[in-house]
Amino acid sequence: MTQEPVFFPDGPPPEKLVDFQKTNGLPSFPVALDCRYYIGDRPCLFQRDCPECPHYSPQGIRILILKTGALGDVLRTTILLGGIRRTFQQCHITWITASSAIPLVPRSLVDRIWPVSAETMARLSVESFDLVLSLDKEPEVAAMAMLVKAPEKRGMGVDERGAVFPLNKEMAYYFRLGLDNHLKFHVNRRTYPDLLAEAVRIPYDSALDDYHLDISEKDREEARRIFRQHGLDPDQPIVGINSGAGGVFVNKDWTFFGYLDLIRALGKAEIPVVLLGGDRESKRVSELHRRLGSPYVKDVGTQHSLGVFAALTENCSVIVTGDTLGMHVGLAVKSRVVAIFGSTQPHEIEMFGRGEKVVTPIECSPCYRRSCDIHPSCMELIQHDTVMNAVRRQLQLAKRPIA
Repeated sequence: MTQEPVFFPDGPPPEKLVDFQKTNGLPSFPVALDCRYYIGDRPCLFQRDCPECPHYSPQGIRILILKTGALGDVLRTTILLGGIRRTFQQCHITWITASSAIPLVPRSLVDRIWPVSAETMARLSVESFDLVLSLDKEPEVAAMAMLVKAPEKRGMGVDERGAVFPLNKEMAYYFRLGLDNHLKFHVNRRTYPDLLAEAVRIPYDSALDDYHLDISEKDREEARRIFRQHGLDPDQPIVGINSGAGGVFVNKDWTFFGYLDLIRALGKAEIPVVLLGGDRESKRVSELHRRLGSPYVKDVGTQHSLGVFAALTENCSVIVTGDTLGMHVGLAVKSRVVAIFGSTQPHEIEMFGRGEKVVTPIECSPCYRRSCDIHPSCMELIQHDTVMNAVRRQLQLAKRPIA
């Protein structure tokens, strides 16, 4: 799907070599400053002098991606990387994101991953790029796109009044979705990958383009160790329960008692369950585990790195989750996913044929409200047996099918 960097087996052309020492009467030491592997303060990966180095690979088209956002949004934006690599076969990609999201950007496809920081801003004030993809609507990030030197910019920018606006005409529909609730909630049926790719003029093919998430062998081994410690065999059907969700919008996470009843049903069916989550979910996970007291339910901890969390998710046949990072990670690691939707828009989520959506029947959803006093709520209307039936269907389709 992606293109390998172009190499020059005979080394860089003479015009690409710069010899700084020659002018000072020192021995010749030419370097290729445009090579993607050049570092500057230490030898490169290949530990070779630049002349006649067979690994010389010019950067080509220099692309800057600005995407910080929520962790799940950063991960799902990786669907653009396949189309970028197909379109610009010789390119060098720099991605600026939040420090917490750096593990979600694949180093196998991105040359440089920088955090939002003063040091990064200093580098941006000097460097230039051929193309900027500005993918955040937050004015602080969109403003960065306006400061970067580049002949072409796509996505979001800000004007001199601080107003966010689309930088290219193809961004108009995506931009309007953020301002028009009727369009977003009741008219649009296109997925986020499709919308985003169109907005920044990057080819998207749902048969080719997917999430990209690198998981280290170290993290995979740690996940295997944790599973063994809890008596779990990844070759058997295991259901991962990711019970939490982000706190910005109300009713993104299913109810505590919904998960409790679902896990009880899975226990009766003798299907092993792994409780997943991060720091935010630690109390909920502990309380679920305490109330259930079942040998089929395992609390594998909530203090893991993102890499280990992804590896734990990868070892589950099916992930049950709300519209949150756990859903995106489950899709990225190719597990089957049952995604539960209350207040957020299910149509924008691309499942890639690896799961199904359980959507609330309430008429006022989606709403993206930050508070709600409706009872029963959208999530309270979703019954555990509805989710259980979806889990059974996905277990049958999983790579490790239920016996």
